[in-house]
Amino acid sequence: METLFRIKTRDLLVAALLSMTACTFVMAITPTEALAQADNENAAKKAFDEAERSFRTKDYIEAIRRYNLLRTRFPYSGWATLADLRIADAYFEQEKYATAIEQYRAFTKLHPEHERVTYSNWRVALSFYKQMPEDWFFLPPGYERDLDRAKDAERELRFYLRRNPNSEYDKDATRKLLETRRRLADHELYVAEFYIKRDNPRAAALRLTYLLKNYSGLGLDPKALFLLARAYMEMGDVNKATTALGDLIEVHPDSDMAAKARAYLRRHNLRPPQQQQPEQP
Repeated sequence: METLFRIKTRDLLVAALLSMTACTFVMAITPTEALAQADNENAAKKAFDEAERSFRTKDYIEAIRRYNLLRTRFPYSGWATLADLRIADAYFEQEKYATAIEQYRAFTKLHPEHERVTYSNWRVALSFYKQMPEDWFFLPPGYERDLDRAKDAERELRFYLRRNPNSEYDKDATRKLLETRRRLADHELYVAEFYIKRDNPRAAALRLTYLLKNYSGLGLDPKALFLLARAYMEMGDVNKATTALGDLIEVHPDSDMAAKARAYLRRHNLRPPQQQQPEQP
């Protein structure tokens, strides 16, 4: 009898707890509170729109202030999430690319499933691209200066394309990656020519070999092969020189550098390896 009483008592307690939980759930979605939540969302949207007006008028400092105020007042609103992203955009528009990169990466980390993550990833890569040296008529070409930022841009653009295949920014990213790689290839060619002019053929050969290995197909191969042959000739390595010239003539037969290679071979009485007679046993 005592056991039956305990069971009934337990059942009544469980029922009471379930009833209290149900009441709590009903109370959580009362019309008054739902109206208050809607009011909060409307206020958050209004704050976002005010920040957007500052952004559109290019008052980025004021826009950032307003976005931050929105985040503070309505931290759980979807408009606060968008404000995170727009703060990064504001820094980007001010050409404060290092800060923009930090903000975009923070957005991606905090909101990995957000629909604008692909955009955020793209803006990171674009920010690195924007930091590369530019070519101005009154300054040396960009590839003559420090290209660490170009290497960073190449890395980030590759990473973006690998992580976000077939995105709406794919064509632009591919085009910018090609441009970045061409700048890096131009740099290697420039340095190699510098070493040749300074009678340092070994250093030139190292640069040209690196160029042909890492930046082939960008339009510089014929000139790089011809300069490589010259460097090898100055080093006294005739076999490697004729091999480089032979590759130039075979792979790029219609290029201007191929004509120069043929003239160079005649002038030095050389023949490419494929035209040489095999040694008699």
